[in-house]
Amino acid sequence: LSESMSILPSRPIIPHTQSTCPSCSTPFEYPTPYNAFGSTLQIRCFQCNNVVSTTHGASSSTPPPNSTSNSNNGGAGARKRKIGTQERPLETAYYDILEIPVNASEDEIKKAYRRLAIKYHPDKNRDDPNAEEKFKSLSIAYQTLSSPPLRRKYNEFGSSSSSSPDSSSYIDPEEVFGAIFGGERFVGIIGEIGLARDMKSALQEGEEDEQVKDDGGGRARDKKGRIILTPEEKAKKDAKERQAAEEVSLGFIIGNLIIREERVRKLIVELERKLSIYTESATGDAVLDRELGESWRQICLLEAEDLKNESYGLELLHTIGFVYDSKARHWMESQRYFGVGGWVHNVQGKYHVFSETVSTLRSAMDLKAVFDQIAAAEKNGTLSDTERKKLEEQAAEKGLLALFKGAKLEIESVLRETCDRISMAKLKLRAQALQILGEAYMSVKKDGEGATGEGGVESEYVRVDTRGSRERDERRAQGGGR
Repeated sequence: LSESMSILPSRPIIPHTQSTCPSCSTPFEYPTPYNAFGSTLQIRCFQCNNVVSTTHGASSSTPPPNSTSNSNNGGAGARKRKIGTQERPLETAYYDILEIPVNASEDEIKKAYRRLAIKYHPDKNRDDPNAEEKFKSLSIAYQTLSSPPLRRKYNEFGSSSSSSPDSSSYIDPEEVFGAIFGGERFVGIIGEIGLARDMKSALQEGEEDEQVKDDGGGRARDKKGRIILTPEEKAKKDAKERQAAEEVSLGFIIGNLIIREERVRKLIVELERKLSIYTESATGDAVLDRELGESWRQICLLEAEDLKNESYGLELLHTIGFVYDSKARHWMESQRYFGVGGWVHNVQGKYHVFSETVSTLRSAMDLKAVFDQIAAAEKNGTLSDTERKKLEEQAAEKGLLALFKGAKLEIESVLRETCDRISMAKLKLRAQALQILGEAYMSVKKDGEGATGEGGVESEYVRVDTRGSRERDERRAQGGGR
């Protein structure tokens, strides 16, 4: 029988992606472009000739090109590896999503994720219905490849490995928070923002609470689904919770103090190194030192112009510059008029902290008001899809604003402590260098910036690309204000 069969032809492997035409409901497949994850593709249906727009990678289960599948049910005579190696993974879909080679280092994986997380974050792509799915795929790829054990399993067995965690556990608040607010370029200036770590801890504690709540067997529950405890059980539970809360609180405080101390120590070393460019070059000659000051100012301005292009770089530069300038002026004024000038600057600094704290609390209250409005409308059944979308956009903007203001308070506090603990050697020169650096950071503006908010400062700390934000931009461009 085998002798009578004709010889079948073959062809090179061309990865294809399966989809369905929304017009005629005909299934089809198309060749998958290289590194097309997240791109909008135009595809002509072979059945009805209509052109279909689809976002590649948003919901497709087909791996990107140059990747291989670990399925072994497809093709006559095709021989596929059952287990990959670290040099030749069984499939490379996750590497293609992150746009990195299979031999990428941990640092390269982290940098790629931070760059793409900013690009595909749903809060920055509110009008893209596939943004959340793209961001989830990106997060799944990152969490797998950033963990050495999971990466090893993925390289060997592919994405179907039982070692790959569920997609719901892939969002890392610390990574996302750090990527959105400054990224790695600002780590040497402000350190790792602790607010993200606190958010992650709160989420972890919430998950533990849910696990306790669900452990009820067949016992009676109240309207909220909680187990109805006996008085004795409730007393034991309260006592246990108080003890656990005290232990967690103490451990949390001590842990945060240790982390903050290490953060400040590193920032002191980095800031002293940066200021030494000026202090170690000063000669004491008035003319030469004046020229040195101008050269140092140009160096600072060039750095600021580069850093402003990072995510929320402009707002962070203004925050950092304000602290540097205020501390420098406080040091210099403390040496005059019996230190009265320094005392005045100290009072002004405390008032600034108070006003920023109040502003942060107001932002949090505004965010809560939006959520309360959504909850009330849902309860009354009066929330339309249009109104829901509008309120969700407001919540996204106000939420990021509240997060940024909270991060801003933390950054200012850390930088004040950093400046206060700098070595007293060459204090005058360091104060001069720090003031120039602060002024350079505060002077940087957006390219083509014209409209400003109250007090001449950009009124929106955080931008989310929504229909409302685009309409405001159009009105500003036409000279109509906000």
